[in-house]
Amino acid sequence: MSKVVLHIGGHKTATTTIQDMFHANADILAEHGVIYPRFERQTGHHGLVINWKKMPKIYRLPEGDIGTLKALVEAHAGTDNTLFLSSEEFSRDRCLVDIAKIREILEPFDEIEVICVLRPQWQFLQSAYVEVARGRCPPRPGKVVEQAIETSLYEGLWVDYNRLIARLDGVFSPEEITLFSFWSCREYPGGIVGKFLDHLGLDLKPSQMETVNGGNSNVSPLTLASYAANIVAEPEPAPMWLVNKTTHALRQEIGGSVRPCLFTRAEFALLKEHFDPLNAELAQHPAAQRNGFRLAPFAPHGVNLFREDLTTAFWVRVARMGFQGMLKARKT
Repeated sequence: MSKVVLHIGGHKTATTTIQDMFHANADILAEHGVIYPRFERQTGHHGLVINWKKMPKIYRLPEGDIGTLKALVEAHAGTDNTLFLSSEEFSRDRCLVDIAKIREILEPFDEIEVICVLRPQWQFLQSAYVEVARGRCPPRPGKVVEQAIETSLYEGLWVDYNRLIARLDGVFSPEEITLFSFWSCREYPGGIVGKFLDHLGLDLKPSQMETVNGGNSNVSPLTLASYAANIVAEPEPAPMWLVNKTTHALRQEIGGSVRPCLFTRAEFALLKEHFDPLNAELAQHPAAQRNGFRLAPFAPHGVNLFREDLTTAFWVRVARMGFQGMLKARKT
């Protein structure tokens, strides 16, 4: 029987790690019956996302999104293989509006599965904040909290995961939707790649595959280092050299084992009060019930620095490093 697996993210849940590893090891996966299409300019399948009006040119495919999807269906539906397609961009709200069109194209497969990996919203939001900061100056963290609570969205991505799953309901049955907890995947033998290999039923371990980026791609800077660089550079995006400087300053002031949280304790409490009940509601969804999925109540496990804990000494150190960096840049 033929099967297609649509891995839709979510964002900041090691999607790039999975894509890089599967892309690099596509040949050995094919030997085990899993087809991971290789596109020329990216390891993920972002070019298959339909109705993404701001899709970067680098993701666009010669045959287009729908044309490429139809070609993949023609090549692999009716075989005994599993076609694995992966892009976190599938989970953008604007793109989820047309998820029924993708389902229609994939209908010739005997079996369809949608996989979504989710993490507690406070972790997702701070990781998304850092990602946004790579290209432009993001909103202040307080505004991020306010937007997430008021709109259930951040940067066009669902923060209330019930709303995300609601987009899938009616298009896919609960038996076709698989939800994983990001942290349970991280703790799985072989990490998230090991989890996906086992879920696909492969007699294959990450240790038998070529490792890409040490098995951990697209690692984000420390959240409060990114925040400090953004404050200094605002309204311009913070350059990477400045983020490196603030990271160094943070480690010097707090220590090498710093585990920061972008939010203040009060903001964390607001997020917890709002999203814990919504996550409990999601745990009752039939798709969640099917494999025991749940997100634990918010708890800042391991966090040893909230935003209000940044000291005057830290900011002075950042100012000095930033000034020295500017002088060095002018000389060169």
